Amino acid sequence: MDSKIEFCEIDKLVSSIEKIETDQILLIADLNVWGMYSKIVPLLELKGKKVIFWKAPDGEKVKTFENLNSAVNFFLSKNVHRNAHLISLGGGATSDFSGMVAAILLRGIKWSTIPTTLLSMVDAGIGGKVAINSAHGKNLIGAFHHPENIWIAHEFLETLPKEEFQSGLGEIIKYAFLNKEINNSIKTEEPLLEIIKKCVLYKEAIVKEDFKEKGQRKILNFGHTLGHAIETTYSLSHGISVCWGIAIVLGIFQKKNLLSELNELKELLSLDLEDSPWLNKTFPISDIMRLVKKDKKSTSSTEMDFIFCEEIGTPTIEKISFEKIEKTLMDKSDELRKLSI
Repeated sequence: MDSKIEFCEIDKLVSSIEKIETDQILLIADLNVWGMYSKIVPLLELKGKKVIFWKAPDGEKVKTFENLNSAVNFFLSKNVHRNAHLISLGGGATSDFSGMVAAILLRGIKWSTIPTTLLSMVDAGIGGKVAINSAHGKNLIGAFHHPENIWIAHEFLETLPKEEFQSGLGEIIKYAFLNKEINNSIKTEEPLLEIIKKCVLYKEAIVKEDFKEKGQRKILNFGHTLGHAIETTYSLSHGISVCWGIAIVLGIFQKKNLLSELNELKELLSLDLEDSPWLNKTFPISDIMRLVKKDKKSTSSTEMDFIFCEEIGTPTIEKISFEKIEKTLMDKSDELRKLSI
């Protein structure tokens, strides 16, 4: 099943939701977003709908077993029915969590999402991957559950904190390596909204081809294997961590070093990314490898799918052993210490 993606003005959101054929709307909203937008987007006042509201902790803090249990039992206590429709309002963590609630509540109910961050607009809100985190890593407990609707309203970006905006730019850089058209749009300095639309449509096309990530969809993980480990180790934002993951792939693992390309894209998008968090320090290989081995892209106990991009627009998927990943990091530890963009 495909999601209906609509680029719309923020004042059209309420009327769009009111058209959903249900008498029961379950709302999960990031508490920070709700604090800023509850009057602008009055989702508690939908005509002909009973709205049941669970307010979510902000950001990644929501993606826990405890919150999943709380939200599911709260909705069940309100006598929700199988034709209820869940709406997510927030960034990528909120949509990950909301989709997980929708996937397991009454064995699965329909849901839709309103992404409010740049990262969720171009990536996390699209594709039907839903999840919570565990003590062993990010997004290791989840499902595939397509949202019915994805409403993208650019006005949310006007109040987005700089760190969140920068995180979204990091994910856009990933797309610029995967797709020549997006790469060219950045280099010809097209408006950001056009670049966002191209990222959305590119991901949508790949998801349609490979919903459950058995083949081509894996390329969307470019930079993510090491990026997720860096995110956990250094508590960096997702997009910035992915960029550092890409930098290591380009400068350490590939035959063709494309760090100059990464630097050009970074400058064009005004992404603050210069010194690595481990610059002139020892890269924590053992900690990183412990997290890499628990990554969802593992295909056996000894190897995983790894994404390379030797040429813009032609990413490749290769199986690589954990032993080789660790050996490469160790052999090039001096280069890692000096890595910068």
